[in-house]
Amino acid sequence: MDQQGAVAFVLGLAQEHHQADVDLVLQRGENLTLRVFNGQVEKIDQATALGLGIRVVQDGRTGIAYTERLAPEAIERAFVAAWENAQLNDPTEVMLPSAPGAVPDPETLGLYNPALEAVTVADLETFGLEIEAAARAADARVTSVPGLVVSRSNSEYRVVSTHGVAYYQRQNAIGASCSVLLEDRGSRKSGRYGWSQREWDPSRSHEIGTLAVAKGADLLHASPIPGGQVPVVLDEYCAPQLLSIYFGCFSGDAAQKGQSRLKGKLGEVIADASFNLTDDPHRIGASGSCYVDAEGTPTQPLPLITDGQFSNFLYHIESARRDGRESTGHAGRGYTGGIGTSRHNTVMPTGAYTLDELIALPERCLLITQLEGAAGCQPLSGDISIGVQGFWVENGQRRQAVDSVTIAGNFFEVLKSIRARGNFYQPNLTSMYIPPLLIEGLVISS
Repeated sequence: MDQQGAVAFVLGLAQEHHQADVDLVLQRGENLTLRVFNGQVEKIDQATALGLGIRVVQDGRTGIAYTERLAPEAIERAFVAAWENAQLNDPTEVMLPSAPGAVPDPETLGLYNPALEAVTVADLETFGLEIEAAARAADARVTSVPGLVVSRSNSEYRVVSTHGVAYYQRQNAIGASCSVLLEDRGSRKSGRYGWSQREWDPSRSHEIGTLAVAKGADLLHASPIPGGQVPVVLDEYCAPQLLSIYFGCFSGDAAQKGQSRLKGKLGEVIADASFNLTDDPHRIGASGSCYVDAEGTPTQPLPLITDGQFSNFLYHIESARRDGRESTGHAGRGYTGGIGTSRHNTVMPTGAYTLDELIALPERCLLITQLEGAAGCQPLSGDISIGVQGFWVENGQRRQAVDSVTIAGNFFEVLKSIRARGNFYQPNLTSMYIPPLLIEGLVISS
């Protein structure tokens, strides 16, 4: 049974069983991945995932089940399981939304490029081998290229309900990740560069390999620096990476469960007056874009922080009803599970500075170009403790490569301590549009 047939079959079962409140998500994903090592393709993986998740709401009770087979008997078993589960669960605040009005064509979001489907295994193989060759040729100190992966992916997502919701969206991408090891006079360092786009450009192979090497070469012979409280600049990769750890605090559901320090702070000043943050589901080409969320609620740009003031929580239907509000269109759901809160594209406006100009603003600062795990970061409390690598900067000049240091502070204080922003975002496909940031108040320890 094809996807449209499976959807029609579920709606037919809902009618047959006199269930007026039923919705479903249907997901399909394909990934083609090649691993390159020592001048040859070491492994080719091609994986396809397909699944149908069914939700039945009966007398305020919600039941969920799923199947990975689109055969009539498998779909019917999943439907009956969802129906039976609903009868066993406690009442909730879920009421399925009516069909939205006119919804723009999801193709206008620019998430799918049909030309990528013509990229073959041979194309990816050549691309990967050229990346490896470029990396090895870039620097005599390269001892190995242990991690080189090229990939092509595409996905489809459907949300359908007995209330007339019918939304279909697809997206695809092509990418590469190159990791290298360099050694010089007893110092060893790794470098990595990742590339993810929706345009096939095989000429980028040389750039990917050489940038991976440059990231490692720049940090050879890095050493710790004395501890203390100094300004920190997070580059265009590290700023979104660090801040994303803590953005669960904007979930209304998390606040209701006592898992967000923003509980009870709507309307309060929580950041510098120049700070603005928006969740934008309609950003063209961004990986988190959509016109309808996983429950069928239309999406709209939503301000989270406006001139330093906390403006909105993110809600799905159930969490919104608990607070006497309307869903903000932030329901997320995979076919195997239930509804959760999901952001779309987090956007902080750019500032006025290039990276070189940003690091020249303070007399001294630490420029951070790599983060090392997040085990010491606590999303609930906001505590930050994370190993970093980068450069010690004096008067705008990079004086010393730095490693074996930790930065510490608190996310909610960071929001009040951002002093300047870069004028650009990182170039790859993303849902986190955070520019480089100059932050005061973080503590460095060796």
